[in-house]
Amino acid sequence: MTFMNQPLVRLWLFLSFSTAVLFSPTVYHWLVYGVLFIVIAWIEKVSIKRILRSLRSFILFLPVMVGFYFLISVIMSQSTLGQIFIEISTAMMKFLLVIAIMNLYTIGSGSSSVFQALRSIWMQFNKPWRKVEDWFLFMEMTLRFYPALQREWSRWQGIHKALGLNVQHGKIRRWKETARQLPGMIMIHLQKADDIAHAMTMRGYGRQIPRGVAQPIPFTLLHVSALVIITYLFLTLHNLAQI
Repeated sequence: MTFMNQPLVRLWLFLSFSTAVLFSPTVYHWLVYGVLFIVIAWIEKVSIKRILRSLRSFILFLPVMVGFYFLISVIMSQSTLGQIFIEISTAMMKFLLVIAIMNLYTIGSGSSSVFQALRSIWMQFNKPWRKVEDWFLFMEMTLRFYPALQREWSRWQGIHKALGLNVQHGKIRRWKETARQLPGMIMIHLQKADDIAHAMTMRGYGRQIPRGVAQPIPFTLLHVSALVIITYLFLTLHNLAQI
């Protein structure tokens, strides 16, 4: 495994990139980070069209965000309308690029690998702390059943759409139907998670702490150096763009 394929290094890279975008004060920063985003997407072999499709929900919600931002700015600040529009445009461009960066990370890697890497590091400390093991178990259960809940909810919506049950209903009626159906699905998945946790307890969970990792992910001084280099590069880009 190369150091850039290490889940924690990848996570730190994209988090540092997103943080740098949020603190970028000038147009030169956005140009540099925009070019860097295209380069990373090319290295990750992720299509820009796919990333743009992933931004569809944010773009649809954008007018609502702009409206709230504009209303609050008019009421709470002393800025002119021109300054308010500049501030709104700047904030929306930053948020748009940050969401695109994190969507690129999500497309290229899974969250479960991050927790597997954290568990691999925790196992090396060999500390018998039950609370930490319980936290890892909770996060693993969440990452396991949340996608399953999404798939089941999408399938339920597809069945209703195929049967024509939602065609004549307005949005309020569909929202009420969602409020009635979604809690039941959540309870079913919580029961499944509880059954798995009970089975793990019956099979000896908690008797050996920390638990082992089937396929441990190494984290060496090379990966620590990569974290430092990534931080230094973004700090350097931030300073050079200000000159």
